[in-house]
Amino acid sequence: MRNRLILAAVGLLLVVLGVFLIVSFLGDKKNKNSAPKEIMTQADVLTVPHLSFDTLVVDAEAAGSDGMTVDEFNQLLQLLYDNDYLLVSIRDLTKVKEGKDGSVTFEAANLALPEGKKPFVLSQNDVSYPLTLPAGGYASRLVVDASGRLVSEYQQAGGTTVTGAYDVVSCLEAFLEEHPDFSWQGARGILGITGANGILGYRTDELFGKSAEEGNPYADYGPFDVASETASAQAVVGALKDAGWELACQGYSGISYASESSLVSADVAQWKQKTEPVTGSTDLLLYPQGTDIASWKDYRADDQKYAFLKEQGFDIFFSIDNRNPYWVQIRGDYFRQGRMDARTWAATAGLTGPGTGESGSTPLQNSEELPVTDFES
Repeated sequence: MRNRLILAAVGLLLVVLGVFLIVSFLGDKKNKNSAPKEIMTQADVLTVPHLSFDTLVVDAEAAGSDGMTVDEFNQLLQLLYDNDYLLVSIRDLTKVKEGKDGSVTFEAANLALPEGKKPFVLSQNDVSYPLTLPAGGYASRLVVDASGRLVSEYQQAGGTTVTGAYDVVSCLEAFLEEHPDFSWQGARGILGITGANGILGYRTDELFGKSAEEGNPYADYGPFDVASETASAQAVVGALKDAGWELACQGYSGISYASESSLVSADVAQWKQKTEPVTGSTDLLLYPQGTDIASWKDYRADDQKYAFLKEQGFDIFFSIDNRNPYWVQIRGDYFRQGRMDARTWAATAGLTGPGTGESGSTPLQNSEELPVTDFES
């Protein structure tokens, strides 16, 4: 009798436990099924704007410039974020197929983003921080701080050197710490690198190590330990690439690539010899002065400049076009995109958000016109 009671109790316990497990399972399944799924929509990669920035102004009075300030840049980032813009990589816009012979073929990518998000790309021109920039007006170089963060070094007008968010890279990195969802899959921007005036604020050209008698026009600032400067620049380059930033060639001396072919080839040779060893190779070319080698029509294989640039490893080209909010051309053997001055673009886009005033118009001022290319929409 006692054994029967024990067996009955055990059986009842098993039934209760089974019912509990079934109810729990159904509840979990219901919760999972009821959880909202993120809706993804296809973005048109041919209508992605590319915002172009120059070195930001820290102190307008010291700089003697009406260029975009650090405060204005941070305000623009917030406006972009509030209006559902999403930073994407240039690599998100195109698919690349590599042939057995090393050749590449481009085609439009299938870019799916969370519903309502609007993709954009950004770049900064000539991140060299020339020695001739007014002290106190601009950041002086990019550094990696003790915590491994990319920050800008800034020499205040009084002579004190501080680090923080004082230019495009450091400001965007600081913004992403607070708003990581502003970047699609860790995307960052593109930095144009020249070399004649320095790389990221470091004096890597052998000329900077020479005296005035040896032809160094910057001898009053130095001479510099070029080997040490180069090592420091390479460390920052590594940190930039690890963070997702892309480095692009922007020529060596700043000449327009609308110049005759011999000048263009000589300038690229300088970049390859003096800048590439520091930055590594790249397939990205930001045209110096923003001027394309051709018009909006397709590049031709028999174009001497285009053929030369392709031979040098450049497949992705960027010009300045302040008349179109976006312009993208994807062909089998190249990718081309027009960049637009960020202030001009913001005015064109009618960007609005918190803090824009009663009128709702963007507080960003229009910049002076930059060189444009003969592009059509």
